[in-house]
Amino acid sequence: MHKPFLFPVILCFTLSGCDFFNDSKVTVEQQYLAQHQELKQAVEGIRQQGLDAFSATVEKGSVAACVTKQLEMDPMGELIAVEGALQDSANLADLINTIEGLTDQEISLERIPDLLRQGADTLNYLRTLLNSYELSDLQKQAHQLLEDGQTQSQNIGQHLRSLVEQCN
Repeated sequence: MHKPFLFPVILCFTLSGCDFFNDSKVTVEQQYLAQHQELKQAVEGIRQQGLDAFSATVEKGSVAACVTKQLEMDPMGELIAVEGALQDSANLADLINTIEGLTDQEISLERIPDLLRQGADTLNYLRTLLNSYELSDLQKQAHQLLEDGQTQSQNIGQHLRSLVEQCN
């Protein structure tokens, strides 16, 4: 008698757990940014206007100008637009390997289940990057990052924080 009731309860907790982890990442990011007000203003401006548009409006020599410059110089800098990315613990090298493994033919219905297994964040990051770069350009930049070895021990949040904290 309890079995029909148990499955929906477990399903609800499982699904709400996904939101809990995503929300907690955003909450931790908000706490981090609250401690760094100038970085917070820059990140919020970039998220509202886009990196290119915000870059054109910032005052030279400001923290915001430095942040936009650092992010524009890095191929993964566009990921700042994804809320919670500053606290994401996903391995940057794995994301870059995923990008390198994509081809125009692979971005199809057959490829989507593999990407879903990697997670919703991976899809969100890929969508964000592909809005700014052509796939071939993104693959070249990803390959260069892997060759430089900068990403081997970093996660996405650590990488982005290292870029913006250079300006703090």
